[in-house]
Amino acid sequence: MSGRLKKRLQPRGSPDSTKHKHTYTSSSSDRVEPASPVRGAGGASDEDLATVDFASVGLQGFLDFDPRPTFAVAIDADLDTGLEPIFSNVSLRSNLSLMKALSIKAAYNSPQGSPKISTTDFRAWLKDISLLGELDPLDPATFTFWGFLWTGFTLHRRWLVVSGSRCEGKIRSSTVPIRSESSTSLATQRSDQHKARISSQSSAYHDFGEASPLDTSAHTLFMSGVTPDWTISQPEADLSPHVILARSIDWGSTPLGDMSTWTPEFRQVACLLMASPQPVAVFWGEELTVIYNDAYAKTVAGIKHPALMGTGFRGPFSEIWDSVGTIFAECRRTGSAVAVEDQMLPINRRGFEEETYYTWSLTPLYGGTNTLLGLYNAPFETTRQKLSDRRTRTLLKLGESVALAKSVSNFWVLVMKALEENEFDFPFALLYSLLEDVESASDGASVSSESSQSMKSCVLEGSLGVPDGHPAAPTRLDLKRARGGFIPSFREAMSTREPKLLNISDGTLSESMMEGFQWRGFQEPCRLAVVCPIRPTTGENVIGFLVIALASVTLFEEEINRGQTTEVERSRLSEELAVQRSRLHRVAEASPVGIFSLSSSGIVLEANERFFTLTGYPRDELSETSWVEVYKESSMLKAAEGWTQLTEYGLGWSGELELKKIWTDPESGEEFENWILVDCSPEFDANGTLKTIMGSITDIVLQKRSAREAETRARLSEQLLLRTQEAEALQKQRLKEAEETRRQQNNFIDITSHEMRNPLSAIVQCADSISTSMKEYYNGNPNLDPDVIAMVKANIDSAETIQLCAAHQKNIVNDILTISKLDSNLLLITPVPVHPVKVTEQCLKMFKSEVDIAEIRLDFQIDPSFHQLGVDSVMLDSSRVLQVLINLLTNAIKFTKAESKRTIHVLLSAHTQPPTEEIANFQYFPTKKVRSDFITGDDWGNGEILYLRWEVRDSGCGITESEKKNLFTRFSQASPRTHVQYGGSGLGLFISRQLTELQGGEIGVASEAGVGSAFAFYLKCRRAVGEINETSDKRLSADLHSNARLAANIPQEMKEHEQSLGKLLRYNASSTSLTGSTSPSHLDPNVWHVLIVEDNLVNQRILAQQIRKVGCTVHVANHGEEALLILRETKHYKGREADGKELSVILMDLEMPVMDGLTCVRRIREMEAEGELSVRLPIIAVTANARGEQIAAAKDSGMDDVMPKPFRIKHLLPKIEALLMKAQELS
Repeated sequence: MSGRLKKRLQPRGSPDSTKHKHTYTSSSSDRVEPASPVRGAGGASDEDLATVDFASVGLQGFLDFDPRPTFAVAIDADLDTGLEPIFSNVSLRSNLSLMKALSIKAAYNSPQGSPKISTTDFRAWLKDISLLGELDPLDPATFTFWGFLWTGFTLHRRWLVVSGSRCEGKIRSSTVPIRSESSTSLATQRSDQHKARISSQSSAYHDFGEASPLDTSAHTLFMSGVTPDWTISQPEADLSPHVILARSIDWGSTPLGDMSTWTPEFRQVACLLMASPQPVAVFWGEELTVIYNDAYAKTVAGIKHPALMGTGFRGPFSEIWDSVGTIFAECRRTGSAVAVEDQMLPINRRGFEEETYYTWSLTPLYGGTNTLLGLYNAPFETTRQKLSDRRTRTLLKLGESVALAKSVSNFWVLVMKALEENEFDFPFALLYSLLEDVESASDGASVSSESSQSMKSCVLEGSLGVPDGHPAAPTRLDLKRARGGFIPSFREAMSTREPKLLNISDGTLSESMMEGFQWRGFQEPCRLAVVCPIRPTTGENVIGFLVIALASVTLFEEEINRGQTTEVERSRLSEELAVQRSRLHRVAEASPVGIFSLSSSGIVLEANERFFTLTGYPRDELSETSWVEVYKESSMLKAAEGWTQLTEYGLGWSGELELKKIWTDPESGEEFENWILVDCSPEFDANGTLKTIMGSITDIVLQKRSAREAETRARLSEQLLLRTQEAEALQKQRLKEAEETRRQQNNFIDITSHEMRNPLSAIVQCADSISTSMKEYYNGNPNLDPDVIAMVKANIDSAETIQLCAAHQKNIVNDILTISKLDSNLLLITPVPVHPVKVTEQCLKMFKSEVDIAEIRLDFQIDPSFHQLGVDSVMLDSSRVLQVLINLLTNAIKFTKAESKRTIHVLLSAHTQPPTEEIANFQYFPTKKVRSDFITGDDWGNGEILYLRWEVRDSGCGITESEKKNLFTRFSQASPRTHVQYGGSGLGLFISRQLTELQGGEIGVASEAGVGSAFAFYLKCRRAVGEINETSDKRLSADLHSNARLAANIPQEMKEHEQSLGKLLRYNASSTSLTGSTSPSHLDPNVWHVLIVEDNLVNQRILAQQIRKVGCTVHVANHGEEALLILRETKHYKGREADGKELSVILMDLEMPVMDGLTCVRRIREMEAEGELSVRLPIIAVTANARGEQIAAAKDSGMDDVMPKPFRIKHLLPKIEALLMKAQELS
């Protein structure tokens, strides 16, 4: 090693033995620092001072001076995931190849670098030591790795110190077992496991005596580690024993010269040679001085190694020089490379010449000069392949020959003829047949025998390499009484039925017996022979013996044992077959399925117990096809067809057959038909001839019963299905008829309502026209003659009477139509999300003018319970609620306005349970039709169930206890006096009760004559989920229109009537004055242009007159088509903006010919959307279709508002004003 490299690898503070003489102490760091010199004191001797100085040397300083590579680890370190030494000495850090082999890498921020060792087996060995703890110093733990013998010991049970010593010479797997006092300890177990691992690895460095020279399997690299150049004076890498041997040769005394004189080219060749895993050699100079690698030593040189290294090739390989010498000479003469394939070379590599084959080549080497200096030889042994090919050809020839044998005697002749061609593998052969010792054998041919040796003779059938009449091959032998020769081997082979190996070395083969043999092949005597018993492939009996010699130069050890291995395997397979047969027999007996085997003629060969149990077939019956007798006559034909398919066509067959044997239910004793499922498959021999029929039978009685029961059930189900379908069809027909009846009833009700409301509308409007004219005349002429005033008042009175009668008639019509719906079950509850407070307020607003005229104080109160429960919107049918509430308010006004104290109080409350009344003497009307499940439909939602209660309390005349009993019944009033004094039909409260009960509630009353009455009802509903949309608002508006009532209080006394008339005149005058003073110009009726679309000419004319009287310009159309034509003439139509007519609002009937009102309004809205009309025109439906559903449908079609017939003009004008105001705001 150069001085520069030594200096660079020397650690800081590491002393040079020639320059430093002071000592060192250990420190907490990895550095080795100089210690203070220890001076003598008190006359201490130099020896004492030296002892003190030596004791002061630290452990790290000591290990740094150790020339062996050494490192230390913590004993509790995690050795499974890796190993991080806490210390490594200079020798380990300076050996780069060893550091690379141990996969040591320097960690960052470490003075000396924290090495990490990742070698798996090495870590496992270290872990075994750490588990054992303190070790015996006289018996340390060792491990051979990478050319070093590693020794480990523990220090203070805290650290594990490991150092390695280089192994010289041949390196073996030399793991020293780790011993422990406790043989059962974990450490011992781990040590044993570790030893098993090491022993299984097998060191790569063996001497030739330990390895099989004929082992041509793949080898590992023969250099331990990677070395750039093993020919330099001081190689850095660890060297293998073979390389060490090569370096130990005195090359200076050979034509190669000293290694220091080798050229770079030759060094490169030498390094390539040693690194190659294949056999390689280099022959140098005229003497062919040889240098070769480890693979060449094992597969070619054999016992010639290691003496062959560095010597000439001719002498050591003199036995093959005659075969290869000319090839070497030709290569050297021509300088051209030579390749030889599969050459037979009788090499003496194991103490005798053996038949070997090599494919080898010679490549000239010039060493950087113009002169051929050497030859590069790369031999590849093909012995195994060549011998295997030759022996395979012999076996194939033998098989082809004996296949043509027509008799036993011909068989022996063909065997000898096949063996005769292979003289190298059969130096001699003897073939004997075995026969019974009977002189009268018909044809003299040999016969087979049992294993018994009595009366057996061996007859010589042929020989190879043995002269006729030779004592070792007599023509006939008595197997029992004869002695000597091959007779003992014959007896043993016949007894064991296995080949018998004969060997000269153990005395089983006599050399003297083989004297005089005419050896074939290499003409050399053999030392091994084999006696092979000959058995037929279909039997176990020995029918002859074949004695063959084994050429000692050709037979591998594994081939010697091949025959024995085959026989052992055959025996093992026979035992396994017997076990499998036994297992299959047990399985068959335990099987719930009957299993049987039939001959080709139909005889039962084998069957398990289940077969006989199921069929009742007798066990001693062996006649052909007798088993068919177990089947019923109805199954005979099917069984015969199956047998034909099996035997004649060779196809499998499966079918269901009925047995004669009756099946009895073990529980009930019920008898039933006995059915089995038969499944059969034919079996054929090699010639395609039917041998047997294998089959199985399965009990399917339960399946048949189930199938029959299923058929019965299916038949019944089909009948039931037909009946069900008929019933469903009948039910659908009835439902259809019921729907048709309901539709017709609805149509009848709608037609009746329509036809009754139309004339009422004309009556009301005519009376309204008369009344309005008289009032205007009266108000405009204050100085009229008293007679004229009396006449005007009489006319006004008559007009008002007509209006009151018409209103009363309208109320009766509504009540009758409602009763009809209730009786026909046509009245449905349709919930929508509404605000109960808003519904009540809108209802009260309808009566504002009436209560103002009657000077009744009407107030509305919300109970605290409403806010406590947080009620906002609920799901209920606002139309039905309004119908009840309007009825109660109408009655309250009617019975209160004649009293001196006139008050009406409305209260709304909410509850989670049906409310209990606290009003004195209050009673709910008894009912049997309270519906508790009507809110379970999807349209009600899943909100919380609530109960809303309305109370209407008035200060009217009140009723007595006896009169209360007549309330809430059809066409019934409190007393006859009530009808005479107040009028009415007696249907209002009855309808209210019906509607209340339909909505899961009740209605009742508390009243005292002369004090007043308190009517109350409650309904069942659900809390609404979500916000109220525009549809709900439209529904509420429609409900208000459909349930609106005109004042139905007909005066009975003139005085009362005169008082009411005066109040009415004053109210109208004030209203007119107020309206006129505050209305903007666009709300002045004088500027309105109204289009009336009405098919009833009477109604059309009267309505037009009334509209014109208030100052409006009127256009009329008889149906929707005419209305559309008029629209095209207005200034709102596209293109007519300059010369078109004015149009402010449209009043449209619904039921009209040619084009109805709903279709017309939809077309108008389409024209607006398409831009044909420049503005959205206000459209009010004026119709006798007053049902809530009809009103809602009108608004959904595009109507802005609905005015149900009959109506008064004063009720229509506010609607027109509201729409025009809205249109003005939008514009």
